[in-house]
Amino acid sequence: MLTMPAGPAIRRLTTSPLVVSLGAHILDILGRPVTSIPPGQGSVLLQEIRITAAGTAAGTSVDLAKLGARVVAMGAIGQDEIGTMLATLLERHGVDTSRLARKPGVQTSATMLPIRPNGDRPAFHVIGANGELRLPDVDLAAIAAADVLHVGGPEVLGEFLGAPLARVLATAREHGVLVTMDLLRPGDRSVLRRLRPLLAAVDCFLPNEDQLLAITGLADVDQAIAAVLATGVGVVVVTRGAAGSRVVGADVDLSLPALPAPVLDTTGCGDAYTAGLIIGLCRGIGLHRAAWLGAAAAALVAQGLGSDAILTDFEHAVRYLAEVGADLGAPVIPLEPGSVPQSALDPRSS
Repeated sequence: MLTMPAGPAIRRLTTSPLVVSLGAHILDILGRPVTSIPPGQGSVLLQEIRITAAGTAAGTSVDLAKLGARVVAMGAIGQDEIGTMLATLLERHGVDTSRLARKPGVQTSATMLPIRPNGDRPAFHVIGANGELRLPDVDLAAIAAADVLHVGGPEVLGEFLGAPLARVLATAREHGVLVTMDLLRPGDRSVLRRLRPLLAAVDCFLPNEDQLLAITGLADVDQAIAAVLATGVGVVVVTRGAAGSRVVGADVDLSLPALPAPVLDTTGCGDAYTAGLIIGLCRGIGLHRAAWLGAAAAALVAQGLGSDAILTDFEHAVRYLAEVGADLGAPVIPLEPGSVPQSALDPRSS
């Protein structure tokens, strides 16, 4: 079995892991390119407008499904048209939405994103039903049976971030389920204070650089990583946009460059990175290769509008990495599981 640094063994190597993706479910409405908001009742013609399943649970679910996972969505959405549309979009990608809790009297979380010409994405957001998730809404038996539990955006889940999430994480640990977690909002130090009692049950924590610095209150990335590792989390994976990513744990410290890509929209790049990392670990390619796979998935998503753009499947990400990553030192990712030498299962190997 493949063992993560400071974490549980991955129970089995598989190309189609069962992943429970729990947390923030959002419907995104995106338009591009937006250079300014017109005054009064003025209008602007755009090149493209899309509606996508998004959020650090739902967006990751879509990418996981594309990369070969069997995905079960868990979270709270409203009993409204937005929720129905969000569920439909997830189902089109093969995501099991039967365990999404439909909450009366509150709208489904949604975001309007005017995408700037350089790919930046200011947001207008409604938290909505995400904050209404409760422990009885969660199928603990399904989590116990999963290969991976991904927790997306715990800081927007209201009172669920506390004893309810602790119970969920305990269930995952009791059954040897790999646990990953990332954040949705920029955050502040209160987020880390609330997460601190929970992070020892997390194998991979995946904030972006801005989030990491905000939740630690530190200005130095290395110091911020060390502060999070002190909570007992297994590995900290920091996505840094054009600066690439860092992967740091008790016995691993990797720096990966960003892959070259014509950036159209950065929405969902972090979700794609997370999905690639999860799939790589479950296929047994080692932490280093898995991080490169995450970088390839993120680079593909950046080339289209929305969190589900461009990336088609595992082979697509592997081919892209081979095409653009060789000069950057990217390793070869095998298309068949189990074809990596045993030494490559060491997380520090290339």
